[in-house]
Amino acid sequence: MKEQDSQTGRLLVHTGAEPPREAGTNETAARSAELRAALDGIRNIRRLTNLGSDPGACPAEWERRRLLRTVSLVLEAEGIPPSAAGEDGEPVRVGYRTSEGDQAGQVQVRWVGPRGSGARYQEQEQLQRCQVVLRSWGFETVEVRGPGSRRYLEVEAGLG
Repeated sequence: MKEQDSQTGRLLVHTGAEPPREAGTNETAARSAELRAALDGIRNIRRLTNLGSDPGACPAEWERRRLLRTVSLVLEAEGIPPSAAGEDGEPVRVGYRTSEGDQAGQVQVRWVGPRGSGARYQEQEQLQRCQVVLRSWGFETVEVRGPGSRRYLEVEAGLG
């Protein structure tokens, strides 16, 4: 299974705003392998392009230019499930949803789910989980309270 953009041949990264897709066991295993390979690629880019004593500690310029893609990829690859959206754009599955932030060079991470799913009650714990993962990859994260006291993360590439 190669879940790729048919026009670019790149691995499709899930932001949580895509339509739901049923995946079989073999497809899930293949997706996991593709995500691991993508993380290895990020590590190699960091090693080859970053300076300093620990080049893997912070995002490379390549990642900064693709921050939404990189943050989404890291979350999914580290085992955090993406949400999915129905035709109306509303969540149909509980998980993370990433989007461009209010400022350039910023991504927002929300924990969403269908009405009645309990996602709102999971958001603090799950966003903390996302925060731990992202910080371990050198991203700076801040938890924010938005409208209706809903929490979300603002993520930026760390300076290292």
